[in-house]
Amino acid sequence: MDSIVDIAKKAHVSKSTVGRVLSGVRYGVSDKTREKVLAVVKEYNFVKSRTATAMRTKKSLTVLLVVPDITNPFWAEVARGAQNVFDQAGYSVFLGNSDWQKEREITYIQLAKENKVDAIMINAPELDPAEAFRGLDCPVVLLGDTEADGIYKKVGTNAAKAVTTALEYLLAKGHSDIGFVSPLRTDIEGINRNKRYIAYKRFMKKHGLPLRDDRHFNLQLSFESGVKLARHFVQMKDKPSAIVTGNDSVAIGFINEAVKLGVNVPGDVSIIGLDDIEMSAMVNPAITTVAKPKKKIGEYGARMVLDMLAGEKKVKSRFLKPVLIERESVAAFSGRPYESR
Repeated sequence: MDSIVDIAKKAHVSKSTVGRVLSGVRYGVSDKTREKVLAVVKEYNFVKSRTATAMRTKKSLTVLLVVPDITNPFWAEVARGAQNVFDQAGYSVFLGNSDWQKEREITYIQLAKENKVDAIMINAPELDPAEAFRGLDCPVVLLGDTEADGIYKKVGTNAAKAVTTALEYLLAKGHSDIGFVSPLRTDIEGINRNKRYIAYKRFMKKHGLPLRDDRHFNLQLSFESGVKLARHFVQMKDKPSAIVTGNDSVAIGFINEAVKLGVNVPGDVSIIGLDDIEMSAMVNPAITTVAKPKKKIGEYGARMVLDMLAGEKKVKSRFLKPVLIERESVAAFSGRPYESR
């Protein structure tokens, strides 16, 4: 089969409908029509020419995806979900790793401003979108965790809700002295603006629980930080009975080091993570966590980008519900504080 025109004739649909299906755009195409077009494509072994499409549309057929830490399995799964959708639509994905650095995020955005990519998906919670994307003339989808910006669309999970879910679970288990890990920020203003930390403070105040500076750990969300946190924990004279670790990587690092230090999880301290990465179920004890639909975040974000590239004006932000995954790293509070051995 030589062209989209041929597919349209065989499937008894318009050329624009075929174009939408081959580009991965869902808006305006029913599932029945999509299946019919894809059946014809498969039957006649149609292969869309990426080069020809790029020349015709004057586009690069490349999308920039910027994540803060590609070594974190959470972001790897988001990237996988996005790439699966873009691959089907004939787009290549240029992956940028910012390492949580604003300067790198701005450098990547500049590529889009220079028209080297057709669209951008990015997690950059510390950037001011109005400032960062000024002069950018291409679709933008923010990988976010809160309500949508008035201009730019977002896809993600409400991180404040995930934090509250974790805290509610610990409270139900009898824990009131709860430590909390928030993502590292370089200044006090950054810490106080962090939505996770705000959710923690709001929850503790609501339930009349002690809000102490020595219970707040501002760390990079990594395995190494979990190791450091465990070492710090054993040195604390007055220890919390539970810790919300910020993400599963920190929880895994904490548990791994706790074993070496003679700290029992959850006997001495309960640990709860966020994200539900694959490894969280493989450590001992398996980590109780609040799951975020990582792959779906990438998939939905990619489809939003494709819809905008197709000219759709009614693309809406989407936020997915976090879900508690109960495993073995949290125990009911025994009423006895952990004592250093």
